[in-house]
Formats: sequence, structure tokens, C-alpha cells
Amino acid sequence: MANLPPILLVGCGHMGHAMLHGWLKKGLDPSVIVHRHDLDLPSPHQHVRSIDEISKDFHPKAIILAMKPDQATEIIPSLSPWTKDAVILSVLGGRNLNWLKSQFGDTQAVIRVMPNTPSELGLGMTSVVAGSTVTKEQKQLTDALLHAIGQVAWLPTEKDMDVATAIAGSGPAYIFLLAELLQKVGEEKGLSKDLARLLARQTVVGSAALLGKSDKESEDLRKAVATPGGITEQAINILIESKAWPESLSKAIQAAADRSKEMSS
Repeated sequence: MANLPPILLVGCGHMGHAMLHGWLKKGLDPSVIVHRHDLDLPSPHQHVRSIDEISKDFHPKAIILAMKPDQATEIIPSLSPWTKDAVILSVLGGRNLNWLKSQFGDTQAVIRVMPNTPSELGLGMTSVVAGSTVTKEQKQLTDALLHAIGQVAWLPTEKDMDVATAIAGSGPAYIFLLAELLQKVGEEKGLSKDLARLLARQTVVGSAALLGKSDKESEDLRKAVATPGGITEQAINILIESKAWPESLSKAIQAAADRSKEMSS
């Protein structure tokens, strides 16, 4: 498989690092990563602490903005020497396409992306919406980069990004919370911390793997465990009550989507 093209990654926090790790595993042409802290980066890739250290001879095919959103306005103008032939992939939470165009100009190819942290394992879910000036070739390049770290969903309109972010972008936190609560309840019921942790984590890991490998609907997999009159059904009957998980999760997703929309306005 051919290497992915050279990129300029600006910011390498949790999300930036997750994406970079996935790209490095797939194979990446010599790239530059801007990050103010120490970074263990294999040769021939280059780690710099500021934009000023980037060679003007470097020609990235994509520039990924993964810094903190409140730092973007200050940093973006200094990227102009490398933007001409590159597509901009923005991971900036709450920064919409109109905002990106206001920063880069109307002709710059900009794409808004929202990956999640399983991208580090090549199991990410990235939601994508492209600006009007993005070419077919740039969409193909973006698709290749993002498929290297998981699955990709091209959204029909930008208004879908808020809900997509609330489900997939924030979703890993919901799963981790489930594991956290399963462990906590196990300990409260008398299990040792180590035993409760093992039972909770491996149950979540194994169930996710089964879901990923199965062609069955989630509902069908759930019903296969919660057989009528059995042990699991007793728990499911409580969780599936309208005032329990269905309503709580709907409220949680809406709250996250509302915050995403608020930050984008």
C-alpha cells in the first residue's frame, strides 16, 4: 500500500495524537508536526515547536488544524506559505465552514472533520463536511487520510455536524462512562476493585468487538442476551423504561448537540 501524502499537523493533543498515530501505522510520507511539547516522532518526520521552524520548501497536501480552537485565530495567518496547494482539514470544535472561510479566504479549500479517539487504533468514526471550493481530488485525498484511521461519514449538510459530533465525536466518553459505572457498582456490591474492573472493561471491549463483527442490528444482539424470563431481561426492563436510558441518552445527545451549535454560532 502506498504511503499517505505529506501533511502538516498543527497541534498534537489527544485528538491530534490519535490521528497521527493512526497515520503513522498506515505509512505517511515525510510530514511536519507542530507541537509545543516534546514529541517522540520517528524519522523522517519532523517535529517543530512553532510555525517559524517549518521550511518554506515543505509542500503538504493537507493541513490539519488540531490546536485548541481559541488559539486558531492567532496561528492561522502564519500558515499562508503552505496553504496554496493544500486542503485544510479542521478538527476545531465549534468552528464552522463560514468561520474557516473568514480566516483563509473564500477560495481556500476547507473541510470540517470530527474524528474520535479510537482513530488511534484505526477504529475511528469521522464525520466530514466539505466547503464549496473543495475539488474531487481533495475529497479523495481526505477520504484516504480518514479511512486510514477508521470509518468516514460524509454529511449531506453542515447542520448535521452538531448531532454527528454529539453521537460519534463525544460517544467514546459515553462508553467509558458505562465501563466506569459498571466497575463502580461491582465494587459497591462487594467485588474487589481489580475483579470489578476486569469484568466491566472486558465486557465492554468484547461486546464492542462483537457488534463490530456482526451484521445483526444492535437490537437483535441485545435481545439475544436478554432472553424472555431470564436474568438479563430483568435489568433491561429497568434500563429501557422511557424515563431511564432512552430519555436520558436523548437529553444527553441534545445537550451536546446544542453546545456544538452554540460554539459554532
